[in-house]
Amino acid sequence: MSSPSTPVRMVLARELIDHAETRQQHARAARRGTEVRIGRGAYVDRDTWDALPPGERDVLRLRAYARARTVPPVFSHWSAVALHGLPFAGEKGEEIHIAVGQSAGGRSAGRIRAHSIRVPAEDIVEVAGLRCTSRERTVMDIAASGRLPDAVAITDAVLREPGPRDEADREALLGAWLRAQPQRGHRRALEVVALADGRAESPLESLSRVVMYRSGMPKPELQRAFSDGRGSIGFADFAWPDQRVIGEADGAVKYLDTAMRGGRSAEQVVVDEKVREDRLRALGWRVVRWTWSDAHREAPLVAALTAAGVPADPTHRWIDCALP
Repeated sequence: MSSPSTPVRMVLARELIDHAETRQQHARAARRGTEVRIGRGAYVDRDTWDALPPGERDVLRLRAYARARTVPPVFSHWSAVALHGLPFAGEKGEEIHIAVGQSAGGRSAGRIRAHSIRVPAEDIVEVAGLRCTSRERTVMDIAASGRLPDAVAITDAVLREPGPRDEADREALLGAWLRAQPQRGHRRALEVVALADGRAESPLESLSRVVMYRSGMPKPELQRAFSDGRGSIGFADFAWPDQRVIGEADGAVKYLDTAMRGGRSAEQVVVDEKVREDRLRALGWRVVRWTWSDAHREAPLVAALTAAGVPADPTHRWIDCALP
């Protein structure tokens, strides 16, 4: 992950040299709301902070923590997710996660989560000037201890960047898994690796696939190409050929993100999507759309797909993702 796009002045009270600028002054500014306290004795101008994207705020918090330590920490779990710029399907909070080694013992306090885990040197990298677990080890730690949708979203992202180079990346993940042993939740981590797919293009698609997996729906085809007499129609997020059903995870970013709109207005995107859907229906496919809310609540997504003819059996599991 790159450093913030514009330099950010972060004041650390312990580093103040000018006697005209004191710890009390910054503490008062934080109480007034003109500055933000982002860590112990660490302050940033309020307007500057508010203008930063969430990911850059996360990195700045980690930088403040690291500068206050005498020994450079190794960030892990959700803090490493932030440093690597990986997406997630839920809320990760503002806790700072560090790996302290098995002999040190985890001493968590306040927002600091200390993980008593062994991290070999080859699984430690430097990102934005900070030490953290590698992408592969980070995925394994989240997969072993976090929620399945979050873990799958992160693993999908690792498998699709820069490629996807699915098999090579999957082998690298399994290598990190082996080096992490013994690890609580190791079987769950293997399930995540089996379920992950680099063809998923967004956390919403990852979350949706987890819902399908849990509900026992047939495994869908991802990013299936469609065309008709007029030429290419495009790719569908999910497709069930036996049921002639197409599933589309309809995130708001498609309409609100100017980069994704490709110069089109939000209204034109809606019109184009309607034309595209009409062409798919003309081929004899039913199209089902859902939102973040539908996928998070699970039941609305399952109901919409089963109503379209996709069966669901919670006792069924995708064979290539099942654990012995």
